[in-house]
Amino acid sequence: MGRQRTQPRCARCRLLDTDCVCALLWPVASRTRVVLVPHVREWRQPSNTGRLAVLGLWNSELAVWGRRAPRLDPSLLLREGETHLLLHPSEGAAPIAPIEGRVRLLVPDGSWRRAGRIARRLAALPGVQPVRVEVGPHARLRRAPSPDKVHTAAAIAAALEALGDVDAAAALRASSEAMIARQLSARSSTP
Repeated sequence: MGRQRTQPRCARCRLLDTDCVCALLWPVASRTRVVLVPHVREWRQPSNTGRLAVLGLWNSELAVWGRRAPRLDPSLLLREGETHLLLHPSEGAAPIAPIEGRVRLLVPDGSWRRAGRIARRLAALPGVQPVRVEVGPHARLRRAPSPDKVHTAAAIAAALEALGDVDAAAALRASSEAMIARQLSARSSTP
């Protein structure tokens, strides 16, 4: 039995070429700096919606976490003069609310277990405030352990909207909905 042939993927969004959403990803300015901290295994997944934030927001950063990634010092994610919010629905996280000044939104990304580990490490940093978002119904690619837990792009979009970055939130929401629709369509058409 030989190796299964794979279909070509877009190098940028990592979706199949036929499902590519790059044409929808026009980078949008955001007052909030989004710092995506995905686990290395999650970052490689084509279904990773956090990638859309990195590709679609001018004011975003990527810091890959995990054994197979270069060692990451979490304190390097912090900046003087900015409010640091950790977006994760962990116990003790306050509902997100508008904040004056410069905001740095740290977003762990991975399986719920891996994202939880990353969130605990980031929450231990001085000055980091854990926050959560309230979200409505949403499309799902994977099963969430509870209804209040959503995919990364939906959580980031809700956070940006709560912080007053309405245009950035709308752009991210549109690209993630397109990505999910294309992936669900591809799944239903697979024999």
